[in-house]
Amino acid sequence: MEIVACMLCGASDAQERPVPLRTVTCDDCWDKANQFPEREPETPDVELVVDQLRVAPSVDPREGSASPCKYCDREYAWHRTLNGRWLMLEPGGYPTSKVPPGKRWRVAGDGTAVNLGGANPTDECRITHFDVCPTRRAPEDGTFLLSVWRANRREWAAEQGQ
Repeated sequence: MEIVACMLCGASDAQERPVPLRTVTCDDCWDKANQFPEREPETPDVELVVDQLRVAPSVDPREGSASPCKYCDREYAWHRTLNGRWLMLEPGGYPTSKVPPGKRWRVAGDGTAVNLGGANPTDECRITHFDVCPTRRAPEDGTFLLSVWRANRREWAAEQGQ
């Protein structure tokens, strides 16, 4: 006869029990595992739970998670890209025809930022804050990005008291 140890306490008088995964326990551990509470479980107040869910704020993933830029300290929304990187997008939309190819972004319904590349949809697109951050060098790839950078620079300088 094979001596089997209890899976819980290591006692040598264990035996195989007819439960899922063929549990091996001693009599003491088996009795402790099969004890049920002396009271019934509490049922939740369904109306209270439903009320709490109604008033819970719903987050639109397209808005992103806001945090300050480490250079200019202004709040912008972070969005994850298709390849798993994160970028900060300027608020609002810009005319796609004025934004240089490769700098055009769109936010999908799940909050993912998608680069439009050279695509030129007829409506608006977004641009990254990194391209127009007022504390970084002025963009050299388009007059439109330069005008957004200048507007950001004026606002930032006014906030700094310059």
